[in-house]
Amino acid sequence: MRGTAWFIVAALLGLALPAQARDFKVYPYKTPSEGEVELVYWWDYFIKSDQTYHYFGEDLDKEGLQRHSLEIEYGLTDHWTVSAYADFEKPKDGDFKYVQARAVGARYRFFEQGQRFLDGAIYVEYYLPYQKYRNGEKVETRVILQKDLGPVSVILNPIFDKKISGPDVNEGMEFEYAAGLYVRATSWLTPGLEFYGEMGELSDLKPKDEQEHFIFPRLGFKFGHRVNLDVGYGFGLTEDSDDQVIKTILELEFE
Repeated sequence: MRGTAWFIVAALLGLALPAQARDFKVYPYKTPSEGEVELVYWWDYFIKSDQTYHYFGEDLDKEGLQRHSLEIEYGLTDHWTVSAYADFEKPKDGDFKYVQARAVGARYRFFEQGQRFLDGAIYVEYYLPYQKYRNGEKVETRVILQKDLGPVSVILNPIFDKKISGPDVNEGMEFEYAAGLYVRATSWLTPGLEFYGEMGELSDLKPKDEQEHFIFPRLGFKFGHRVNLDVGYGFGLTEDSDDQVIKTILELEFE
């Protein structure tokens, strides 16, 4: 299984050879165990939006956009995992295309769960876009903080982005966030409420009406021991946010 995992990681990273945040996901403290592999399929659909975005030289409406991602995550140890993504997009008025690769060189959790007041981890991700899609690489660092209170979990993800190449390389570090409140209702159902936002450069935050903020009611389903499904319906809270977005994340776990 370990040999297979490394082969798939290499294949995903190889796609990058021929920035913007993508994930509507709050990352928890827990990571895969040593030798465990997670295969993940992500799908976002922008139901309603009056925003536009740049797609291979064209400015297209964001409404109707579908974003697809394939991820593999591998536990090097019980505390340290690596992963790789291949991202694809299908605008309403455009073709389905590969857009970028992402590699997570470190998702590392500190201590054992419950040893500190907050369970902490760190996540470092490298974005390598297809140059015809977006000219510029960036590094994202996400701090993961979690507190469990019986069946209730509170998770905070402050996120710091820095462009490391391309025309915007001189911009400062940008700040984003993801946060969630979850209640384990049963062994297979965990409803929750998630929040996401992009606020601009740390040294010069955007005016409030130019920031992006979302709220996502979501449901987490667990089917047996190896299959997890996360479904959410998001609403934009500011003028520059997309109005309505669906997100789904399907996870398959293997040892």
